[in-house]
Amino acid sequence: MGNFAFYGRVSTEDQQDPTSSRNWQLARSRQLIEPDGEIVEEFFDIGQSRSLPWKRRPEAARLLDRLADPGRGFDAVVIGEPQRAFYGNQF
Repeated sequence: MGNFAFYGRVSTEDQQDPTSSRNWQLARSRQLIEPDGEIVEEFFDIGQSRSLPWKRRPEAARLLDRLADPGRGFDAVVIGEPQRAFYGNQF
């Protein structure tokens, strides 16, 4: 499968713990790509609303910039919980 970048997001409005949220999203992402895939880079937004466009979330924007780099070191992006990443027609 290849190398993957992980993207996740947590909102702090609902008192969600960023560490535990990141851990379960990352674990779910690994389940999706194993045994042939490996996460080689992580992008995780904390306290950013999913309604914000990706370009306005710091880590999502960084991921978009990295995607434009042909030497980025990963082949695809894995998202363990799509509802955390996308809102409305963003997908």
